[in-house]
Amino acid sequence: MIVTDLSNSFNPYPKNKRVKNQKLINDKKHDCEYCGKKNCWTNTHHIKSKGSGGDDTEDNLIELCGACHRKVHDGIIIRGELLKKIKNRRKRKC
Repeated sequence: MIVTDLSNSFNPYPKNKRVKNQKLINDKKHDCEYCGKKNCWTNTHHIKSKGSGGDDTEDNLIELCGACHRKVHDGIIIRGELLKKIKNRRKRKC
């Protein structure tokens, strides 16, 4: 049976209200924070997804080039590696 009417469906995991941090968006450097590629087209990636309760905060966002972003979504680069990169980046800023 195929369900086409989702008007009565219940989602036990409602999405968080999306709050964009405009300063983070404006401060984008266009450098991949994973592989170090400079001056390229980057994608902002949520380390903890919005659907899992992740927010648009500096601790949860990383700028990735297209190749690294694809590797994350394909499972080649794991979440722990991204967290290490952010931790190292914070140490350098201090």
